[in-house]
Amino acid sequence: MSEALPCKAARPGPVAAIVLAAGTSSRHRGVNKLLLPFKDGAVIHCAVRAARDAGVAPLVVVTGHQRERIEAALAGLPVTFAHNPRYREGEMLSSIKVGLARLEGTDVEAAFIVPGDQPLLPTWLFRRMQQAFVQGCGEIIAPKFGAARGHPVLIARRWWPMALALPDGAQMRALLHAHPQAVAHILVNTDEVLLDVDTPEAYQQALGRL
Repeated sequence: MSEALPCKAARPGPVAAIVLAAGTSSRHRGVNKLLLPFKDGAVIHCAVRAARDAGVAPLVVVTGHQRERIEAALAGLPVTFAHNPRYREGEMLSSIKVGLARLEGTDVEAAFIVPGDQPLLPTWLFRRMQQAFVQGCGEIIAPKFGAARGHPVLIARRWWPMALALPDGAQMRALLHAHPQAVAHILVNTDEVLLDVDTPEAYQQALGRL
């Protein structure tokens, strides 16, 4: 399922997840894509549960659009919420910054960045990436399918200040491109690391995978 990575000494410490759930689902014509039914819950449940079932904790869900509905949908799951007041600007980076800021006062060593609209992300991938981080294989870890980098992306704490310092309009990939020596890729044989439900057509395609 993944490549063998050259690793260094073990790096213990908690690994968290920041699940991005703030967007307006503009391509779904008024329907919140994160609340669409998927498996035995909603799209947002799948991303949260994949991380939870891999033992990732704490789980921070960054809300924005329809904040109350997202919080209600995830009631009973072991998550905390952080609201992004700038969600209407449509920048994923602003939500990532909100999530990282929420984790700053914790003992977390690294954080997954998890798009809430990717319901097919497998639990084994979270486990494999967490293992790679703990074993010292990289400080920024991402899956790759073919030549395409997917999600989630795992970022060690030492890189958070640089992420928080990125200017408005930038993307997280700028951090990865600027520091390739810190990035380790796990090669996977599934395109599920690339698939989201950003459009109605993509949602139907994802349903066809079940």
